[in-house]
Amino acid sequence: MSTGNTKAENKSKKVLSFPLEGKSILWLSEVNKYMVVIPPVDKIIELIWQGKSDRIIYKYCNGKLGLIPEEANRIVSLLRENLSKIKGDEESRRHENFLPAKIPPAFFKCNRYYRIYDLIFLFGYETSEIEHLIHPKFAHLEIPPTPEFTNHFQLLKVGQEIVLMVNGIQIGNWTSEMEHFMTGKVSMQILQKIYNKEENEWMALFHAAGITNGKNCLIFLGDSGNGKSTLSAILMANGLEVLADDFLPVESKSALVCHFPAAISVKDKALEILVPKFPQLKQAREINNIGAGKTFRYLPTDRKEPLCVPCKALVFVKYEKGAGFRFEEISGEEAFVNLVPDSWISPTSENANRFVNWFTSLPYYRMTYSDNEQMVQTVQKMLNDDL
Repeated sequence: MSTGNTKAENKSKKVLSFPLEGKSILWLSEVNKYMVVIPPVDKIIELIWQGKSDRIIYKYCNGKLGLIPEEANRIVSLLRENLSKIKGDEESRRHENFLPAKIPPAFFKCNRYYRIYDLIFLFGYETSEIEHLIHPKFAHLEIPPTPEFTNHFQLLKVGQEIVLMVNGIQIGNWTSEMEHFMTGKVSMQILQKIYNKEENEWMALFHAAGITNGKNCLIFLGDSGNGKSTLSAILMANGLEVLADDFLPVESKSALVCHFPAAISVKDKALEILVPKFPQLKQAREINNIGAGKTFRYLPTDRKEPLCVPCKALVFVKYEKGAGFRFEEISGEEAFVNLVPDSWISPTSENANRFVNWFTSLPYYRMTYSDNEQMVQTVQKMLNDDL
């Protein structure tokens, strides 16, 4: 799909527009937000976001749409209010006053060394509480202490915030309420190091599971608790490979989905199904997420080297007791509005173009199931056959 915009034009545009099934996907560059709207609302939003005068906006509403002044005023006021809220929310989230941190070595009482692919990472955690946020998902990669390491990550408390340092450079700081952003940034920093790619070389990161046969993959999405991790483990037990079950990266230029080496988080309620296939789960350490009210254990994957493969489809999955097996195609709009909110998508215009082009090239499905055997057979067939 081509938008007809040159790279130079894209860099200067505040709004990019892409067609989707008779509607428009709008990307608001200043806040890196996407929305799906119907014409002619898309054009009005573009004019407002670009800072056009009321005279120009009302002229468009009257001349192109035939709206009387009262109707135009009501629509424009409502859109302005919603767009103002989007901008305000984003500016509030971006509030990151980096704190100067002079770090005494004694701060880091918890030091862990991890071998990730062919690199060695030293992680210094100031406290066991901070360590608990990161270490369990990478514990399977831990090695004995060594004087030779490739990257040095440090996590410490400064005031009421957790500060992340990578190789002596302060990356960010987060309050306890924003811990999920901190853990995401740690994973992003690891990702950049193991693939030797900067942040702008990644198109997107999905809160999703990626399952591959080594040649291509399917991306499974769904709200937390919908069974993505259990599905991942079951498919791994049946000969497929897990690229990731929660933090799934897509490279920018190639649009390939890449492996990320964190372990799979297995909820307690799935142990009955999975322990016969993975007996090691019985002895695995229980992790308590007090904030989420969940207890789980980590199941490592076996891959020791990078892997990037193309995606064949997006599948929105939900485990539902007694559902049997239901599988259906869904619209691009439904897929898009469910994909974007839980995803990180690169804020550059070039990557915004790539993301929408990639998304619109894929098929989208919904899978609701309780029949694991039918689920496994369907996934294997989708990966091995032409869709």
